[in-house]
Amino acid sequence: MIKQNKKIYKKILAVLGLLVFLNIFGFLKPLNSFLNPAVNFFSFKIRKEVNRSTLKESKADLLKKVEELEFKLAKEKVSLSLLSSLQIENEQFRNFFNFFESVKYNYLIADVVWDDNLLNFSSTNQNIVISKGESDGLYPGLAVVSDSGVLIGKVIETQDKYSKVCLSNNSFCRIAVALNNEEKSSGLAEGNLGLSVKVNFIPQNENVVLGNIVFSSGLEKNIPKGLYLGEVVNVEKKENDIWQDIIVEPFFNSKNLNRVAIIIPE
Repeated sequence: MIKQNKKIYKKILAVLGLLVFLNIFGFLKPLNSFLNPAVNFFSFKIRKEVNRSTLKESKADLLKKVEELEFKLAKEKVSLSLLSSLQIENEQFRNFFNFFESVKYNYLIADVVWDDNLLNFSSTNQNIVISKGESDGLYPGLAVVSDSGVLIGKVIETQDKYSKVCLSNNSFCRIAVALNNEEKSSGLAEGNLGLSVKVNFIPQNENVVLGNIVFSSGLEKNIPKGLYLGEVVNVEKKENDIWQDIIVEPFFNSKNLNRVAIIIPE
């Protein structure tokens, strides 16, 4: 058996040696010129299939990575949105705390549940509904302020769990106010077309100028004195009239209200 294997090895070596000899002396050139195109063709085909397979695989991998990155990005956006919301909420509560710490009023914080006239753009009755009601100790006439302590309106209607608040720019919302002018003029504020506030019953002989601050006068039950409402932006005196026409811009934007505080008298 061993002898037989040796014979086979010798034959293989002999053939290889012959091929090397023939190639060195150029006897295999005609054969090479015939085989090379075929070898190159099949080699090209093999490389092409391999590249195509690799390309398909890499494209699928890329699409998968893109999907993974988009999912991660969406999660990051949600997290950032939540973080931003929490930061705003935290800032609001801090503002409420700072304001009431300085004035020492009893108060109750409530969420704005809905805008009573959100879809009625022609309405001048600017009301909001809040998430506290009679079961929380609320009743009509209580002052309602923003997180910065600005008087935005007052409670006009209560139910068990909810209350309606008329905003100061509501045409039917009237609040007793005063000005920080020389005469410390007092009058009655009411909404002006749902856009601004008009102060009535200020005599023509009292000096009111642009920039005067309007605040609650304390002459109205359950609304403490000194709550800022807005700033005078227009003053008009008509001949033969007893009163001045005073327009005030509120210190709040009704579209940005999502949380308010109700002042509870002692």
